[in-house]
Amino acid sequence: MNLYSIFTPSHRYMYENYFLKSVPSEFNVYAKEVPQECPTGSFYQEGWDKTCFRKVEFFEEICKENFGDMFIFSDVDIQFFGKLKDAIVKELGDYDIACQDDVSHYCSGFFICRCNDRTLKMFQNMKEFYSKEDQTSLNEQIHICKHKALSRRFFTFGHIMHHPWNGEDFDIPDDILIHHANWVVGIEDKIKIMDVTRKKFNVGKI
Repeated sequence: MNLYSIFTPSHRYMYENYFLKSVPSEFNVYAKEVPQECPTGSFYQEGWDKTCFRKVEFFEEICKENFGDMFIFSDVDIQFFGKLKDAIVKELGDYDIACQDDVSHYCSGFFICRCNDRTLKMFQNMKEFYSKEDQTSLNEQIHICKHKALSRRFFTFGHIMHHPWNGEDFDIPDDILIHHANWVVGIEDKIKIMDVTRKKFNVGKI
């Protein structure tokens, strides 16, 4: 199965040291680096909307490339904890798209998608009626498809506390398949929470 990602130079460290080093061998990884239009690489800072629009264009492109098949999209502030292909395909079932549960919304940073007329139309509408950033656009257009949230084995800090991580201690489920370092502001803190989560997971397996 193909797994896609897109990132800017500010996120290359996470791509190389967390995402790429942990992604299971059961996937063919295709990653695209795009220009740094948001100087800080941080949520809703100047240029953020331009970077997010590039993601939407990428979604449409890879849906066309994989038409009739499935793909997974993953942000690079994600690390994997073992094989997950069979589990995520099972969770998708007969739905068109299954996205990470971002508590009150669907997350556009990690999802599995069945490429068909409905999902292609959704991505095309996301581009045509683009609204602020990719996640807002996804949630505005996802009604076109048969959609669902992935289980919380596809983990983010927001599942535990509904506010951005401020360095406080937290527990993780012992059966997580991924960790997404969203619900975190700034690249430095994203790296910190990924280190903390990896340590907690490894300690839990001892």
